[in-house]
Amino acid sequence: MVVSVILPVKDDIFLKEAKDSIRGNYVELIQIDDPDRKGPAWARNRGLEIARGEYIMFCDSDDLMEPGAIDLMVQAMNGVDMVCGSFRKFGDFEMTVTHPMKILKMHEVAEYAMRNLQDPGKNQMLSGCWAKMFRRELIRPFPNLMTAEDMAFNFDYLRRCGLVKFLPDIVYHNRKRQGSLTTTFDEKNKPALFGFLGGLKYVKKFLKPYYLEDEIEDALDSSKLYHSLLYFTRIAGCGRETFRRLYS
Repeated sequence: MVVSVILPVKDDIFLKEAKDSIRGNYVELIQIDDPDRKGPAWARNRGLEIARGEYIMFCDSDDLMEPGAIDLMVQAMNGVDMVCGSFRKFGDFEMTVTHPMKILKMHEVAEYAMRNLQDPGKNQMLSGCWAKMFRRELIRPFPNLMTAEDMAFNFDYLRRCGLVKFLPDIVYHNRKRQGSLTTTFDEKNKPALFGFLGGLKYVKKFLKPYYLEDEIEDALDSSKLYHSLLYFTRIAGCGRETFRRLYS
């Protein structure tokens, strides 16, 4: 049994820390350099083409995996199709996203996702393709999006799942810093900042078997408002407090 960990590299500032944190039994580390800035979707898809593992994980080059996380998640994969570990955001701000140990059927995953759309500040266990373990046989390529490609990937994958396990253990540390596509505004690349709209289309496809169209659209409107205000405050150079005052 092999666990393939795909590591896209856009810069090497924190690369050694990231690579040193990727430890576990039977780990295949796949580093994909992206000097031409083709984007994370391209890099991860290139990694998937090379990967030999039964299980797939992803790590960003400025993030860290918790010691023992990979072995823990391998054990948790028994009988389920996807494991979502708790994670910590650090750097520009501190936040922990966690959930009690639970195995969810797909209608329960849909309920969790709906609550996130209605209030995106909560129920964030399904965000990011990192802090998760996937079965290689169920994976399809990342869509060609510059941002929110991991949201799209997650919800496309979930359409082929039977059971998902949430873990309360922190397995991943996500570094929040200025300079990423989702935290800065690039005048030359405006679509990237609002790429979440493309990702939400995949969430909608996943939810369709479980909710009425109007219910989904209302929830999507809440998510679009939240993210639009979030990115507006970034474009305007406002702080998180300004965002909280606008959204509350």
